[in-house]
Amino acid sequence: MTFNQLRPPTHHLLVQCFRAPFRLAFAVLAAAWIIPQLAAAAGSAWLRRTDMSKRGTVVKSPSRSRVVVAILAIVGVFALSVMFVVRSQDPDVHGTAKGVTTVPAEPPRSLTAWARPSTTDPREFAIAYARTIWTYDTTRHSYVDWQNAASVYADPASVAPQVAKSLLPQWAEWEQLQQHKAHAVVGGVTAEVTPELEAMTKGGQAPTGWHAYVIHGTQTVLLDTGTRFLDRQAAVAVVCTPLCRFWSATAQVSR
Repeated sequence: MTFNQLRPPTHHLLVQCFRAPFRLAFAVLAAAWIIPQLAAAAGSAWLRRTDMSKRGTVVKSPSRSRVVVAILAIVGVFALSVMFVVRSQDPDVHGTAKGVTTVPAEPPRSLTAWARPSTTDPREFAIAYARTIWTYDTTRHSYVDWQNAASVYADPASVAPQVAKSLLPQWAEWEQLQQHKAHAVVGGVTAEVTPELEAMTKGGQAPTGWHAYVIHGTQTVLLDTGTRFLDRQAAVAVVCTPLCRFWSATAQVSR
């Protein structure tokens, strides 16, 4: 299913954030261009008036010119400093967008059924994982929250977290569930060891502390259009040394 992701209206916010620095830079450059020209024109006029001799000839005065240039430089720097201080008091310079409220990110949410047990019992741990991947409420948590709840059963230093959350519905399915305000619970969860899994355990093919079960449960899905009852099953393997952690899982169970 194809769907469009909504994007926040960032255009006006970016314009407000970048407008203030450009306004400040333009004002400084304009001042740096205009003030020295005005000061230089005034200084030149003053020199022409004072450097004329009584006979009408120009009297060159290098020392006087250097003093005037130094004074003009000091005046220009002072003017720029004053303008910078005044402009820094403008709220727009600091990028404050008037009328814009920052919305804090929502904290992660979880369900009671997602609680990961700290146990040495592999059967209990496998059932808890199955209950997590079969329980959800689209009105109370996000898809990412559900993924995190499943991956926390596994060792984060391995690829097991990716496998743990691979048994969840895909994004498109989650979108459909959200449209119907779906939530689901699971009951009657059992864990059994099949002859094939028992052979793997005894045959030395598995690591130390490895246990595998076929988990069964009845999922009750409540939608805005009605209620559905689904049979769920998955093969779940855990390793307990002595505390248990997720090892692998698959929804493809041979009967």
